[in-house]
Amino acid sequence: RWNYFKDYSNQSDWCTAILSFLFVIPIMLNVDGSWHWQAGAMAILNSWIGFLFYLQRFEGVGIYVVMFWEIMKTLLRIIMLFLYLLLAFGLAFYALMLNQKEFDSVHLSVMQTFVMMAGELNYQNNFLDPFLKHELPFSFLTYVILVNFVLLMPILLVNLLIGLAVGDIAEVQRNAALKRIAMQVELHTSLEDRLPYWFMKRVDKSSVTVYPNRKCSQHYIRQFLIGDVRANEVWGHLRAKSRQCPAIENELKKQKYRMKEMTNTLEKQHNLLKLIIQKMEISAEADEQDGPVNVRGAMWPSLSQAKPRGHSVSR
Repeated sequence: RWNYFKDYSNQSDWCTAILSFLFVIPIMLNVDGSWHWQAGAMAILNSWIGFLFYLQRFEGVGIYVVMFWEIMKTLLRIIMLFLYLLLAFGLAFYALMLNQKEFDSVHLSVMQTFVMMAGELNYQNNFLDPFLKHELPFSFLTYVILVNFVLLMPILLVNLLIGLAVGDIAEVQRNAALKRIAMQVELHTSLEDRLPYWFMKRVDKSSVTVYPNRKCSQHYIRQFLIGDVRANEVWGHLRAKSRQCPAIENELKKQKYRMKEMTNTLEKQHNLLKLIIQKMEISAEADEQDGPVNVRGAMWPSLSQAKPRGHSVSR
């Protein structure tokens, strides 16, 4: 329903189809004018953008397309914020640079300021030559605004965009595999929803039985499930199968012997650690008494249990 139109690839497909019809139909009817050529140009643009949308679901190049769109979202947010500065400097240049064709109107001034924001200042033609020819009415104020513009827009904005792009790329790379799997699942789900019911009823399977080790015939499976196959026949079949795979049996024997050797080594190390603990007279927490203490026996030990005082050796 509405989720179909929320997908950007579907919107691009619809725009491409409508613009293609607007380009083809006037040519078939020999309609005068040039507006259908503009529709054809937009159809070409939307078709290749839609192709880029479909590429993001593939494993090799999809992650780069996702990075591109994430950075595009960040750029749009920043441009919406810096639009006020763009209008401020564009209107200021329109008011100060009266004799320049690039700043002759408000639209041209804002567009020229936008191009200058990308780093194309064209300083010699727009500022230096008019200043040397004494064609700048407000030269000092113009240069002050130009310096502020260079500091704020090309330098600050570009560095801000680079820092945000690096952060977005790191976050996208961190979740690249999950995003790719999510997009593939979404694509398969949407394809299943678009296919007819009779086709999905034939193709879809509620359960699938897989035998990874050997191929079982349906006759033996049916007899085994019913209970007609005797145990001797089953064991004879398994022994015949095991004789056909001596390499696997040898590898299993080797692994069994290695496990026994590791078990014996661990037991020897455990016994050695016990002897070391007994030799050093180390008492573990499990050996200590955790019950109630006999106060009289603890405070006044008997003479037989009392040890003579002497120089104690550190343990």
